[in-house]
Amino acid sequence: MKQIPQSMTLECPECDGETLHKTLKGRYEGKRLKLVLKCSKCDNIRNEIIESVGQISVRMIVSRSDVSEKTTAQFPADWDMTVGDEFMHEDERLQVSGIEVAGARVEGANVKEIKTLWTKNFDQARVRISINRHGRTRSLEMLTDLEEVFTIESEIDVDGMPVKIHSIKTKNNHVRRGTVAARDVVRIYCTDTRPMRSYFRKR
Repeated sequence: MKQIPQSMTLECPECDGETLHKTLKGRYEGKRLKLVLKCSKCDNIRNEIIESVGQISVRMIVSRSDVSEKTTAQFPADWDMTVGDEFMHEDERLQVSGIEVAGARVEGANVKEIKTLWTKNFDQARVRISINRHGRTRSLEMLTDLEEVFTIESEIDVDGMPVKIHSIKTKNNHVRRGTVAARDVVRIYCTDTRPMRSYFRKR
């Protein structure tokens, strides 16, 4: 099945430069790929038509929790794949977690060079959470939608506990103000807001 990219870097007419675009809609019509794209920098939405240059069959491993499946997928021959890229395979959103070229792992390559593509299901984000209570820290995880937004100083419920977010670690930053989407979260740092008696009873 032909793949539709979930994001790509293209020239944005509003930003006057190349920016990351998110795919809102996409479909193939013959050899043409029709897309509705949204610029991640200025939020401009526009239509784009990309001419297909043929398809390449790539060996792919899909991980879903603790289960992995070996399969193959068809990609446009001019695609460059990078670790972290997202795309739709059938009705499933996948994220590239590894690329093998000539027996070695690389960060990116053209699909013509790829021997094996490792991917993982990316329909949900697994968010790591550290909860502090008077110097004691507990680490938990929760599954949530990729676009779920976490806001600094807001209160959320984690495993039945009311906690307050005081900072969020992303891949490139440590956020102490504003919001972060679940897809970008590395770890959320919170404070348990329950009374002391409830805290020890829960543990």
